[in-house]
Amino acid sequence: MAFWWPIVVLAFAYAICRFLLMLIPPNVPSIDVDASDVLNDGSQTQENSFIYIPPRGRTKQSDRKVQCYKPATMKYLGYFLALRPVEVEECATQARKAQKIWAKSSFKQRRQFL
Repeated sequence: MAFWWPIVVLAFAYAICRFLLMLIPPNVPSIDVDASDVLNDGSQTQENSFIYIPPRGRTKQSDRKVQCYKPATMKYLGYFLALRPVEVEECATQARKAQKIWAKSSFKQRRQFL
């Protein structure tokens, strides 16, 4: 019986896989997306391009500027100055203080503010 046990388990697993494969429809639906606004027709410059195309390899940021893109659409937002580590710490400290004040506010106050 020790010899037959692995064969029985493998046969059972094979039968389950075959059954599950039968449940997958043969024609998977597809969606056609209009991509005419992102075609590279030469009318868009690299800085103002609608969609972000990352360069090959690692590129160095020049002039302490950071290129920003909207993550949902990859729309180019512009350049923003890069912060030094000290400036980042100051911003984080201010954000922590503001969050403590925000946490103490009521829903009514937050709703009026937003």
